[in-house]
Amino acid sequence: MAAHPVLAVVLALCSAFLYALAAALQRLAAGRTGDRRHDGRSFFGALVRQPVWWGGVGSMAAGATIHVVALGLGSVTLVQPIGVLALVLALPLDARFERRVVTRAEWAAAAVLVAGLGGLLALAPHHPGGVPAPPAGLVGTVVVAAVVLAALVATSARLRAGSRAVCRAAGAGLCAGTTSGLVRPVLHGLHRGPLDPGLVTAGVAVLVLPILGLLLLQTAYRDGGLDAGLATQTTIDPVVAGTIGIAVLGERFTGGPGGAALAAGCAVVTVAGLIWLIRSGPGSTGGTGGAVTPRAAAAGPTSC
Repeated sequence: MAAHPVLAVVLALCSAFLYALAAALQRLAAGRTGDRRHDGRSFFGALVRQPVWWGGVGSMAAGATIHVVALGLGSVTLVQPIGVLALVLALPLDARFERRVVTRAEWAAAAVLVAGLGGLLALAPHHPGGVPAPPAGLVGTVVVAAVVLAALVATSARLRAGSRAVCRAAGAGLCAGTTSGLVRPVLHGLHRGPLDPGLVTAGVAVLVLPILGLLLLQTAYRDGGLDAGLATQTTIDPVVAGTIGIAVLGERFTGGPGGAALAAGCAVVTVAGLIWLIRSGPGSTGGTGGAVTPRAAAAGPTSC
């Protein structure tokens, strides 16, 4: 695909809305299965019997399809940060489903998040790197992602509900970010041919990682609600994708080292906004968003 940065941004915004709708619907479905939290098989069995959950899956699939097209038209470091807006868009949707009001603290945190995101977008390269990804870089990316993901899942099994939700949401973000980082080289590799080991490995990862991320994110919604689950996922996602774009795909922020330093500062602001949003949400004890929900309070260490 030829590079069209403006169209890539528009499509990424559409994808972010669909991801937000998917998150709100999936969290709503996960919240209805609180009596099954100690049995992973029962929990997922209950999810697949809920039409609202399938609506969330359909919305996520549509958002992912549009996101892939956006990545084909623009650089990873341009498209991926826009996905953070899914959390901001999900706030009023989730509040409506939960029949609550979004607090001032949540909106303020969202504003900080958007400010950091705006800086990242201004500094991001508008065109993808012109050098094809080396096969060794693609294989190395998949191996590192698999090792880190396994470590996150193993660690989460020993944590209590809130920490487990953050850990598994981080795993979901790792899956999403790695997939986004690998989509463009896979698409271009299939177009160029012939297939090499790096392209095959990356292609398998692009097919498998979204499924693993989806499963991890459901348990994160179950144990930590929308704020902890989606906020953590949307923090890790662009960081991982941006790292792959810079380290493997040869993308660079504008402005040289100074631009990279400014981008790092914007990333810190974005992360600070996300952390504030987690603490301000209705499932947090540390913010102004209210007390811990009965669903979260009842959760203890489980194996799933």
